[in-house]
Amino acid sequence: MDPSEQKHAERLGAEAKELDAKAGKAGTADGQRRVTDAIAKDFKVDPSVVTDLRNRKMGFGEITIALALSQELMKQDKTMSQQQALDTILAKRVAGEGWGKIAHDLHLKLGHVRSKVEKAEKQVARVERSEKAEKAEKPEKMEKVEKMEKPEKPAKVERPGR
Repeated sequence: MDPSEQKHAERLGAEAKELDAKAGKAGTADGQRRVTDAIAKDFKVDPSVVTDLRNRKMGFGEITIALALSQELMKQDKTMSQQQALDTILAKRVAGEGWGKIAHDLHLKLGHVRSKVEKAEKQVARVERSEKAEKAEKPEKMEKVEKMEKPEKPAKVERPGR
């Protein structure tokens, strides 16, 4: 792997961590579902594919990279299905290979993969922002109770002898 591929691989790992962090902020089950749907929509796969990968203890960042690599592999080998490409990549990952090595072995360009991961990261950030906005909506305020008027001060009492 040449130095530029190495740099892309390192940056890809960092982007995966960022994506995981952003997805982690969508802590509710509904938020997680929306992140899953956003990633599935980005890669034109069924949300069950993303859910299946989550059940394999993969983070959203890793899932995004795996889906991006599988799409690049499908472009290269038109006979492969999405599932075959994904299985090929995941088999290499389980064997302990890094994303850069997998891309290098399959003659895939990491630049294309990085751009897809960045796009997915922006989608996840949008989901996170929309969830924050929903949380920020405050319930209607109760009407304020009118303040009582101040009581009148009694007039000064004149004291005899002064």
